Amino acid sequence: MARPQDGGRRASFAAGLVCISLASCRPSSPTPTDTPEERESPQASAQPALLAVAPTTPASASPIAATLEGGPPPSPLRGDEILSPDTLPRENAGYTLSAAFRLADVTGPTRAPEVNNAGLDAARKATELRLGIDLSPTRMRVAFQGHGFVLPPGAEIRARADRFGHVVVWPGASSYRPLAPGSMRALLGERRFDVAPTTPAEVAPRVEGGRRIGIRTHKVDVTTRAAEGSFEVGKLEGAGDGGVLLCRLLLDLMNAPPGSNVCGLDELPVRAELRWTNHGSLVFELTGALRRADIPATTLLTPPQTASFAASPLPVAGVFSMLSAQELAALRTNDVEVPANANVQGDALVVHNPSVELRVLFLDGVPVAWAAPQARGELLGLRRGRYVAQWRTFLGDSVETALTQTVPGVVQVGAAPDAGR
Repeated sequence: MARPQDGGRRASFAAGLVCISLASCRPSSPTPTDTPEERESPQASAQPALLAVAPTTPASASPIAATLEGGPPPSPLRGDEILSPDTLPRENAGYTLSAAFRLADVTGPTRAPEVNNAGLDAARKATELRLGIDLSPTRMRVAFQGHGFVLPPGAEIRARADRFGHVVVWPGASSYRPLAPGSMRALLGERRFDVAPTTPAEVAPRVEGGRRIGIRTHKVDVTTRAAEGSFEVGKLEGAGDGGVLLCRLLLDLMNAPPGSNVCGLDELPVRAELRWTNHGSLVFELTGALRRADIPATTLLTPPQTASFAASPLPVAGVFSMLSAQELAALRTNDVEVPANANVQGDALVVHNPSVELRVLFLDGVPVAWAAPQARGELLGLRRGRYVAQWRTFLGDSVETALTQTVPGVVQVGAAPDAGR
């Protein structure tokens, strides 16, 4: 005859079998979608395939939910993918950050009585590469501020934790374009959507990095075929995967895989120096961080609910001035007599880019215009005189020697500036 405690053991054992059976019936995680076809940017060095441009319909009406721990791996975006409208609570907790890109190898003006330092300072401030960033535990928004970018003023980059890649939202949030992993270099540097293949990244954690803007950091070195990156990573409680999304943006500039283990939960890049393999460097740096409980959902939706898919590429043609005629005139206090130039009518500076890459023209260390490939146009507003001219790509991976340039005159990529001879 069985004792009462034996009956209790049998009941517990049976209950355990039921729990195991129920656990084994859970559905499996969905399989990530295929990676996009790739097309090479002029700045890329790997062998690509063509990127499809015809839009496709959404795979499902509701997006995959991202989880901070576990859950399915992120699926890569495609440049031709029409996305379902995103949904979030009306207000979200997270952080609002201020940041900036810093350029290297920029040559300033020579000393001369007519150089207006106040005007130069105002022009530098107007063209500073400032970023306004909102982070929630699953979303990121990066707004381009200032006139130093080659993208339209008011453009934004958004990202979400459950998708690899980014979404560019055009000014007014009325249209968007998905960006497959490997697109960021072409977008920021050339106004294009080309996809460069990602290459394996070597990630090497280093020692503690001290503090920046009150955030304790540690250093991580990242190496790819395109660049060597020195990251200073810090922790913000409650940032969730938002900081990981910011890390992915910088890794995309290096053509590194988006899943590279550089930032973890509640971590974000506080500073990153990206040194390009060919030449030059670009520095990303946080300048402020504010914790918030009321970030509006409309600023984080990826894509915005009212935005439509933008099938057309950005126009890449002509010469575009980054400063007004009044701001250009303020670089000097007065006109200086220079030799007449038979190739120029009036007081214009003729800007010519015969190369195959978009280039940015700097005068006295200030970006004043960008010129599309094969473009030629006039820059109006500069006072007559001599300036220090320098051509460079936006990312700084190609920088020409700075030389003296007269106005009026002709300044051309790959040629000595016209000194009025």
